Amino acid sequence: MAEKKGLTVKLHFDFNESRCLEVEYNPNKWARVTAETFRSYLGNRRILNVDDTKNVFYEEYQGPVYCYMSNMICKSPIPGVNYIEGESAENYVSKRFKSKLKSI
Repeated sequence: MAEKKGLTVKLHFDFNESRCLEVEYNPNKWARVTAETFRSYLGNRRILNVDDTKNVFYEEYQGPVYCYMSNMICKSPIPGVNYIEGESAENYVSKRFKSKLKSI
């Protein structure tokens, strides 16, 4: 189904996407996010390291920031999720969800 939206390129993940991925959306407030959101978030990011179950800790992630759902490195200085220039979050939301947003 992703082909219908033009998403035919396999995304690069420079981290283990099966781990607990979190972003800091407010000072000292963290939220768990998907791997796609994590790789495109400009701000503090961390990964829960559980290699040793007796020594679990968070490690800060300093990897590249990609534009959402693409492999282009983001050049935007704006914090938060970054999209390809000229696009917005609405381009990635289903038609059914868009209709629910309009009714709110």
